[in-house]
Amino acid sequence: MSRRIVAEFPFVERFDEVAAGLPGAGLDWLDALRRDSLDAFNRVALPSTRVEAWKYTNLKDLAKTPFDIAASPEGDPPFDLDGIHAGGSGAGRRLVFVNGRFDAGRSRTGPPSEGLAVLSLGEALRSRARIVRPHIERLSSLEDEALLALNTAFMMDGCVIVAGDGVTIDLPVETVFVNDARSPTSVHPRNLVVAGAGSRIALTETHVGAGPSEYWSNPVTEIVVAASASVVHRKIQRESRRAYHLANTRVTLAERGTYRAFLMSVGAGLSRCEIDATLEGEGADCRLDGAYLARDRQHTDITTRVTHAGSGGSSRQAFRGVLDGRSRGVFQGRVSVRPDAQRTDGHQLNKTLLLSNDAEIDTKPELEIYADDVKCSHGATAGHLDELELLYLRSRGLGAEEARRVLIRAFVAEAVESVEDGPFRDRLDAEIDDWLSREPPADAEAGA
Repeated sequence: MSRRIVAEFPFVERFDEVAAGLPGAGLDWLDALRRDSLDAFNRVALPSTRVEAWKYTNLKDLAKTPFDIAASPEGDPPFDLDGIHAGGSGAGRRLVFVNGRFDAGRSRTGPPSEGLAVLSLGEALRSRARIVRPHIERLSSLEDEALLALNTAFMMDGCVIVAGDGVTIDLPVETVFVNDARSPTSVHPRNLVVAGAGSRIALTETHVGAGPSEYWSNPVTEIVVAASASVVHRKIQRESRRAYHLANTRVTLAERGTYRAFLMSVGAGLSRCEIDATLEGEGADCRLDGAYLARDRQHTDITTRVTHAGSGGSSRQAFRGVLDGRSRGVFQGRVSVRPDAQRTDGHQLNKTLLLSNDAEIDTKPELEIYADDVKCSHGATAGHLDELELLYLRSRGLGAEEARRVLIRAFVAEAVESVEDGPFRDRLDAEIDDWLSREPPADAEAGA
């Protein structure tokens, strides 16, 4: 049986035509890179479930869908953008992308600032290609990553944030990716965040979708954290139920660099969010937290890889999920410690609440240790609501549905404790409450 899935997407067949309208078209180095990446994708194709990292997430239905490149939007996007902002203050910089294209009219890039650039990828390729080029070229060397290669070949617009040494961004930069699909289409955003030595950056992003058709979002984000710099990265994935969301985030941390991420995944019919973080420098610190909520036949996959390459580094991973109906969740978390990464402190934990007998979780925490002086642990739990706790709440006057929701809310709330009070925390609470408000009654679910 093949370890790869061959897919014939119309936009791949029309590469020359499509590439002419993508950001940076005409730059010799980028045109060549796009072509090489397309060749790499055609060579390796999509991963099948025979590939260990994709054992629990099957892309065969995606491969059968005749996706093309998303067209420019017609009219206003079907969302109140102020109502779906990614948890920022509403006053800071905001970049909006509709069907993979930068929407300058609904964005706020802010005035020029010394040592700070916040702009679209298209503009960055025109005015700061010298800064952007080495990062794009570095990721393109990962030729066995089919989705990354496809993104590089067809990379559309995205967010570029470059902070010089010692620069602090007071308000989070908000990015909003809106997809309005009228036919099976795909978008391939490319984002880049570079935090100079001692700088402080906060980034929030939201992915939302609508439209009557299927669509595929294939974003790639690269985050580079220099010495003693700090990046806080928060994301909410709330795509259309007919969408595929396959996201890849690559992070590198220099000595004493810190990276804090929080992911909330509630949308898409099939989603996979990969985070690959490498702690290259001594004393680097990485924390990955998140929550996933799914029901009906949704499939949600969280895959993380944290590599300790420098000594004295620390990492924490904590993800909680709630699965209802016939949904399926996947958590794959790997902590790798290289031989020179002595005094590493790495931990990860995954907890999942199953609300239905038909829901399923595949959890696979891993430790890969090649150093002697380390402190590492991993763990996973899965189970149903505690009947005694339900009985206790009902004895205090709560109805069956209300008691269920109180316990579910308390379980998910522990996942967001790492997020400080503020607009983004309020947004997370609203997402949880909205998901719970659409929960079917307990007796209806039991008879499903």
